[in-house]
Amino acid sequence: MEKEIHKRHYLISVILVCGVAATCFPFTEWIGYHSVALLLLLTVSILAMRFSLYPVLLAATLSALIWDFFFIPPYFTFIVSSQEDVLFLIMYFAVALLSGVFNYKLRQFEHVQRQKEERETAIKLYNTLFNSLSHELRTPIATILGATDTLQENEDKLSKNNKQELTTEISKAALRLNEQLENLLNTSRLESGFIKPNLEWCDANELIYSTLNTLQKKLEKHEVVVEVSDDLPLVRLDFGLMEQVLINLISNATKYTPPMTEISIRAYVNKEHEGSWFDADRQTDTYLLKIEIADNGRGIPEDEIEFIFNKFYRLKNTQTGGTGLGLFIVKGFVEAQGGTIKVMNKPDKGVLFVIDIPTEILPQMIHHE
Repeated sequence: MEKEIHKRHYLISVILVCGVAATCFPFTEWIGYHSVALLLLLTVSILAMRFSLYPVLLAATLSALIWDFFFIPPYFTFIVSSQEDVLFLIMYFAVALLSGVFNYKLRQFEHVQRQKEERETAIKLYNTLFNSLSHELRTPIATILGATDTLQENEDKLSKNNKQELTTEISKAALRLNEQLENLLNTSRLESGFIKPNLEWCDANELIYSTLNTLQKKLEKHEVVVEVSDDLPLVRLDFGLMEQVLINLISNATKYTPPMTEISIRAYVNKEHEGSWFDADRQTDTYLLKIEIADNGRGIPEDEIEFIFNKFYRLKNTQTGGTGLGLFIVKGFVEAQGGTIKVMNKPDKGVLFVIDIPTEILPQMIHHE
């Protein structure tokens, strides 16, 4: 592939130099052959800004020969009668070569600088991820190892309640470890571009309550309010992706809100616009499944809202830990289904996340909002 690109660079260099010379040739008497030299020199400089060194050197050499043969009197020979023209030709050739080499070296320098900046950014991200993971993975692993050792070494001395408590700690730590690994795997899927939504008919009620059941332990100290109409129609979306979206958002709410505070979940369908998606048997209007998740915590600082979905980003001055991948995954999974997600502080207190997913619905009664 690279050889083909280099061949194309040589060809383009020759064609461009010859094209400029051919364009100038009929007007030589009016513009003068010295002006032609400047135009050819400009052409070589432009090529040097885009191509590798050897095609540029070819363009510089070819332009000097063409300028001598076609434009310097006597025409159509390589003889230069005037000493001034000999000096000018030598200077032209030297300047063309130096210009090409200089521009090429400049591009190389810029490329090295970009690589250096990208490497520094990658190192910074790596350190951020490593520091986060060293805590987020080490803590549950240490808990599992410690509880396991206690169970093994003191099995006869521990009461039934003590054993139950240790087993519960192991379970919580394992779930936390699994959550972090899931986030890493999902981040890898997003960045690889391999996510293709598996659209199927889903019940939004089932989606929400399945998520709440998964997060039952985390939600023990929070009040959850669900507002979903009983006549909400079936919608087409990727159940697995949306469940992970809701898990991350609700888990996030439990981290950033005090115990005994409220987390509300609301879902409804709105008609998006007059239009249609083609279906094999019929045409179906386009609707929006809207899911709103709100809490009454302390909210997000206004100067941090725009960064909240960035990879590895964590709110400043918080002690909740985490790798900063949860909301990045949420945004990626929502957008993979053609949807959007917005976040805003509520007027009274807390944060509101609004998800809009374009979807089809089964033809039945629709609850409009």
